[in-house]
Amino acid sequence: MVASFDCRSPYDPAAYAAAVLEEHLEETRVVYATVFFGAGVGDARDGYLACSSSSGKISVFNVDLLLAAGPENDVGPALVIAAHHGSVYTLVVHGGDGCASHAGALCSGGDDGRTAVWRIADIVAAADAKTNEKIETVRPAHVFVNPQQSFPRGALGAVPETNALGSDAARGVLFAAAGDGVCYGWDVGDGGRKAPTFSLKGHSDTLHCVATRVLANQVVTGSEDGTARIWDARTERASQVVNPWAATETSASGGHTSGSPLHNGDSGQARASKWVGCVALDAAENWCAMGCGGGTVTMWSFAANACASRVTAGTGTAVQAVRLTGERVVAAGNTPFLFRWNLAGKLISRQPCRPESVFAIDTSKVGAMTAVAGACAAVDIFSALGTKVATARCA
Repeated sequence: MVASFDCRSPYDPAAYAAAVLEEHLEETRVVYATVFFGAGVGDARDGYLACSSSSGKISVFNVDLLLAAGPENDVGPALVIAAHHGSVYTLVVHGGDGCASHAGALCSGGDDGRTAVWRIADIVAAADAKTNEKIETVRPAHVFVNPQQSFPRGALGAVPETNALGSDAARGVLFAAAGDGVCYGWDVGDGGRKAPTFSLKGHSDTLHCVATRVLANQVVTGSEDGTARIWDARTERASQVVNPWAATETSASGGHTSGSPLHNGDSGQARASKWVGCVALDAAENWCAMGCGGGTVTMWSFAANACASRVTAGTGTAVQAVRLTGERVVAAGNTPFLFRWNLAGKLISRQPCRPESVFAIDTSKVGAMTAVAGACAAVDIFSALGTKVATARCA
C-alpha cells in the first residue's frame, strides 16, 4: 500500500508521488540474478547474497540475518549499490579463495552494455558498516563496455547489452554474452583496456547465457538462434554446435548432424520455442546442462561429446535457469516452481516458489542453500532439504 500520511501535516504532492512511484516499481520489479559469496570474509558466518534487478541496483544481504528472521519475514538489504543504467541481468564471482585479502570480485552486467568489476572486500566492508544509510557509493574497480557495430560514414550502433557473464579466474578473463550474438572476453587484470581481448563469433542471434569450462579452456554459450556452442577459448573457434531441443550435435562447419535425437521431428512448437536460455556445468566440469524454451533440460557429456539424456519441466514451461548440484539437476522457468531431478532423469521434487516466473537460481557452498529469484522483488531461500528458510526483498 502507498505510504500513509498524517492529515494534520501539510500535504506534500512530491512526496506522495514519489511514494506511489516506488510502490509501482516494487510491484513490477524483476530480479534477474542472484549469487552467494564472501563466506568467511566479513561478519556473516554464512556469507552474503547479492541480487540484481530491473531497478539497476545490486542488493546485498547478510545471510546470517536472513536466516535469523525466518521464512515469514521479508528482510531488506544490508547494502544497495547503484550499479547500472537499466536492468542488471547477470552477476558472477570472479576469483578469490575465501579470505579477506583474496576475496576476489563480484562482476555485474546489464542493459547498458557495461561489465563492472566490484571488489568483494569493498562490498563486504560497506555491508557490515553500522549505519542507517543502506545506499552506499561503492565504486567499481574496472568497467568494460561492449563494442559498438560500425556503419558507413562513421555511424555507430547501440551498445549491445550484457545478458550473462562467465568467469575464468585461472586466465583472468571474464566472458560477456552480448545482445549482438558475440561473446566478448575481457582481461580483468587490464582494467584500462577499451577493446576485448578476443571475441567468440558464430551465433546468428542474441546470446542468453555463458559458462566456462576452465580446466579444458572451453566456453559454452547459448543463444536465441536455438543452439549452444562449445568453444575452444585458445583458438576462438566452436568445436561443437548443439541443438538441445533435438538433442543432437552439428559440426561447427554446419550441415552434418550426429547422434541419435532424443526427440523425433521438429514440430511447430519446437521451431517456436527452441531458444537456449541457460547453461550450467557441474563442479567436475564433466557435464553441461542446457535449458531451452521448449521446457527441456538436455545433458551434454564432455567425455562422450554427445547429448546423453534429457528431462522435461512440462509443456509450456520455458526453462530460464539451471544448476547442477551434486547428483541433482535444478531448474526453473516461467512457472512458479523449482524442479529437481536426479541424473537419471527422475523428478525428485516440484517446489512452489513466490516468483511467477523464475530467472535466477544459485546454490551456496556453505549450507547448500538455494536462492530462487524472478518476477517479483522477493527472493526465496530454501534449505538443502527443500524447506523455505528465508525471504530477501530487493531494491
